[in-house]
Amino acid sequence: RVAQRCAEQLARQLSRADRLQLLHGSPGGMGYAGYIEVHGVRGPQGTVRLTMNDGPQGYNGYTKPTVGKGTQFPDLIAVAASFDRETAAAFGAAVAEEFRTKGCNVLLGPDVEIVRSPLSGRTFESLSGEDPFLGGRMAAAYVGEVHKRGIIATAKHWLDNEQEKHRQELDVVVGDRAQHEIYMAPFKAAIDAGAGAVMCSYNKVHGDYACENDGLLTKLLRKDLGFKGFVVSDWGAVHSGAKSAESGLNVEMPEAKYFRDLGALPDETIEERASQVLAAMYAAGHFHGRGPAIAWSWPPPFWNDATSDAHRLVAKRAIIEGSVLLKNADAALPLDKNGLKIALVGKTCHDAKDASYGQGGIYSAGGSGYVATDRSVTPLQGLQAHLGQGGSVVWSRDESAARGADVAVLCLAAHEEEGQDRKDLRLPGARELVGAVRALPGARRVILVAIVPGPVETEWIGDVDAALVLFMPGEQTGPAFAELLTGATGPGGRLPVTFPAAGEQRFSEAQYPGVDLRSEFSEGVLVGYRWNDAKGVPAAFPFGFGLSYTTFQFSEFKVECGGAGASVSLVVENTGPRRGAAVPQLYVGFASLRPVVRQLRGFEKVHVPAGGRAHVRFQLGDADWSFYDEAARRWRSAADLGEAVTVSVGSSSAELAWTGALGCWPTQEGLQVKQ
Repeated sequence: RVAQRCAEQLARQLSRADRLQLLHGSPGGMGYAGYIEVHGVRGPQGTVRLTMNDGPQGYNGYTKPTVGKGTQFPDLIAVAASFDRETAAAFGAAVAEEFRTKGCNVLLGPDVEIVRSPLSGRTFESLSGEDPFLGGRMAAAYVGEVHKRGIIATAKHWLDNEQEKHRQELDVVVGDRAQHEIYMAPFKAAIDAGAGAVMCSYNKVHGDYACENDGLLTKLLRKDLGFKGFVVSDWGAVHSGAKSAESGLNVEMPEAKYFRDLGALPDETIEERASQVLAAMYAAGHFHGRGPAIAWSWPPPFWNDATSDAHRLVAKRAIIEGSVLLKNADAALPLDKNGLKIALVGKTCHDAKDASYGQGGIYSAGGSGYVATDRSVTPLQGLQAHLGQGGSVVWSRDESAARGADVAVLCLAAHEEEGQDRKDLRLPGARELVGAVRALPGARRVILVAIVPGPVETEWIGDVDAALVLFMPGEQTGPAFAELLTGATGPGGRLPVTFPAAGEQRFSEAQYPGVDLRSEFSEGVLVGYRWNDAKGVPAAFPFGFGLSYTTFQFSEFKVECGGAGASVSLVVENTGPRRGAAVPQLYVGFASLRPVVRQLRGFEKVHVPAGGRAHVRFQLGDADWSFYDEAARRWRSAADLGEAVTVSVGSSSAELAWTGALGCWPTQEGLQVKQ
């Protein structure tokens, strides 16, 4: 509120011309993706400027002077897979520090949209995966650290931008319950954590473009979510001047096509839009010296080398914490470092680039958020460095290296990039390469490592001894790969997206990709694992799934009601031979609410030594008991249903160790206990 009052006071003092300068980008932009300079506004560091850049997973730079001067962190889907708020916080802190070094004070991220379709072309940079609760918790941790460092975080893309195909013309039709419970929820968490900007998307919602949609920008964003910052358009997503500004758009990017004059708008509207931009700047400390120093200089600040050993360590830890072990028959992993002849098979084991890709590389997906680097460490380089002189490692693009080897590690990749959806969920070449290695004479363990942007089909799973998913790991692929394969550390991730079974038919054409540029989200809240659960369709690997190099047992479940909430506690015991990470997950459901769904309402990553025990407690409050009533157009409590809440705890959405009735819910008078 202090930031808002200061912003309103300053906006009143500005001329109309200066206010307008705050509402659009300027050409040139000092080399940043977006740039705003207001000559009439001065701060501790001189003229006030907003410098904007992608992306969510590092400071992107394509030109030669910037390549390798920003860390190519893992893409955000890998962070989501960590199911770990500490990992998300460390990640956000490191990215923000690199933005500061490069003189950039607006980070165009994180992406918090939901993965509705597994084919979506921006699955790789979703911090939410397919679940709004997961996305909300991870976004809050990420954004909180960005905000602390004087950088304005931008939650994107508002709203219903759930596919890349036809993204600039598609009209989305979505019900109010799904809108509030699924698609808006991670944005609310990001805003509550301090996101000062929200980026509106290219698509239409209920007939109006997102950047000129009063229902989205004013009613849902500002009134329902209480957003006080500014709305910035996606690049080229503005289709009008007065209508967009009246509907709630603050900033047109990358420059003024419609917002240069806005002569039809009264001064009061221009002042309000300018004050909302200034409010985000005040909240981030830009008028108190907390933001990065920004000044014209040569060489320009964005040429600065922002990388460091500390940031490379953050990147490597994010890969490890987000790595998901799908299969490990007969303890095929980890590998013994001594005496084994190890063959790395496939181009992905030592090629960081693929000439057939339009954008991006093998270890990082393409698009506006791609961080170009010349520092990539390949799996071959990482394993050779880790094993040293005593290791025996050979590599080939085909199966030939596997002849005579004790272990064949197959590296395969699927690519994804902004602007287009994937055509299918195949892991290209997997079936053929696995078959070729299996056909070689002699016996050997076969390990498959998949570097993927999201879900893939796993028809090859029966022909490999172990399978490990690294999602899109970035420049520190090699060191993480080596530590995971040799057991120096263990896989810590869980699937943030469902890996569907072969032949699954989740959508009608009207639902995805849409008919006549119209997509109907008629599945409602049945997104991701909720659909599998409600329809009784098993997944190949469910949401939340992930194995470890050890084993865990959940026990001693206990429910307690008191005060304004309730809690569910349990004990996690490591029953195996190695230290490992467990991620117990809490799901909540309402039996009489249609459709009947279980939804994630708690997760906690705990690292437990062999033979050790850890106590986990999940706290439940008002938001966990609530659902959005479309008829009443408001949130309602479980108390309105007159029934107990069903709670389940398990290791994934489909593997539940315990289910019980909570037996209590909050009311205005306090917690009511069901007798």
